[in-house]
Amino acid sequence: MTVRSTRSSVTFGAPFSLPGFDHPLPAGSYMVDTEEEAIEGNVRTVFHRVATTLIVLTTGRVEHRTVDPKDLEAALQQDREAAATLPEKLPPDVPDPAMPLPSRGRWVPLWVRVPWSGRGV
Repeated sequence: MTVRSTRSSVTFGAPFSLPGFDHPLPAGSYMVDTEEEAIEGNVRTVFHRVATTLIVLTTGRVEHRTVDPKDLEAALQQDREAAATLPEKLPPDVPDPAMPLPSRGRWVPLWVRVPWSGRGV
């Protein structure tokens, strides 16, 4: 019997929960191992998923926790939907156009004059 293992990575932008875990897991990237068993036929070989494990790095140890692929995909979909509803963040130096005019002040470029040192281009 042939077994193949594949490793992939999933990334969550916010804390998430999965069945079988006592508490929510923090946002970040996680490795997922999938083991599949080969079923050989006359014409072709197909693979049947045997196990899916999520690798969780905790304080000082690595845990391999078995998860249902459907639950993992549902958590990823929930994370994508939550990220799509968040407002896009502006860089800190750009004023937010949604703020009322009196409180946001005026945004002007700042020119600084530096004495020429006689060197350079």
